Amino acid sequence: MTVNNVLERSRCQLPVLKVRPGSECVAAFGELGPLWYAVHWANDRQHLCCGSDVVDCPLCVYGASRVVGMTLVTTRLQAASKVFLLEVSPLAWGQFSDRCRFGDFVLADGVEAKVTRPRARGCLRIEPLVRVDEFASWLDAERRLLRAWAVLYGLPLPSLTETFEEFFRRVLSVVEARARIAADTPRK
Repeated sequence: MTVNNVLERSRCQLPVLKVRPGSECVAAFGELGPLWYAVHWANDRQHLCCGSDVVDCPLCVYGASRVVGMTLVTTRLQAASKVFLLEVSPLAWGQFSDRCRFGDFVLADGVEAKVTRPRARGCLRIEPLVRVDEFASWLDAERRLLRAWAVLYGLPLPSLTETFEEFFRRVLSVVEARARIAADTPRK
């Protein structure tokens, strides 16, 4: 890996916002909805599912995958706004979208919301609070999300013109090889 590639990956890296059970945080959401993908939990870590109409996922033999979404949020830390990745379930995102719609909030305009996790294995609860204009300044948020997601899962960076589908097709062999290694590793 070249120095320029390492520097580019470090610029794309974003921390994942962890919401512990019983705690809450306030985060701003923008028009960018989650990037949806499937994962397996194996050998004490999360692995991407490579199952498709072309490829059989070796991890699917041991258990079904679950769908999760990743989105960008900002939250205030010590009077400064910081960008995070937030993993959401389809249920949590659907409930949040409904609350926004019924509360007369428009995600495209930006919404500040309270994010809580009621219990350890429960899904997030995201309740809209107020509108924010914070996301008007985000340039190419979709590209930023895709690049941060690729860094999080140790994948090559997407090109500037690739969609998620094109990118995932390009790196499918890497995801498949990792799934095969995880499937061949003895279960704990």
